[in-house]
Amino acid sequence: MVSNDEISQRLRNKRKGSSLNSYLVCNKCGGYYELQPGESLKDFDTKCECGGHLIQSTSNSLTSYEDEYKDYGTAIAVSYVLLIFGGIPGLIGGLYLITRDNERAKLHGKIIIVIGLVIGLICIVYAIEALILYNSYFNGPTTINSSSDIASVRPNVHTSR
Repeated sequence: MVSNDEISQRLRNKRKGSSLNSYLVCNKCGGYYELQPGESLKDFDTKCECGGHLIQSTSNSLTSYEDEYKDYGTAIAVSYVLLIFGGIPGLIGGLYLITRDNERAKLHGKIIIVIGLVIGLICIVYAIEALILYNSYFNGPTTINSSSDIASVRPNVHTSR
């Protein structure tokens, strides 16, 4: 059985590598440990030194930084477009991005939600202002005050035919 210190040391040494056949990957820091022949997940404590959990993976290579960067690029772009043109669907896209296990996606999700809330608040303020103007225009004074009415200031002009 391998000690946790040895796992930690191997994780630190292997963080920059690629093309591993079977390894344990930390779901929090992205560190990984290459399983040696005869080793399995059952031989290890599944906690990483950063506090994350080690998960066994058997794919041929680790996800590169470029691949991780591109993972949510489309979802981020679509969420911004939906926020500008659709409002509520953009906020839903922001919530979707926040729930992803990717720091870049989470950051953009938070930005989208903040922008959406600010735009929503501005729209509500303008809507209230429009309702107040509408109400004052149609429910204005019902009696005509001759001192302030423009018609009482104009001279009487009679047209003759």
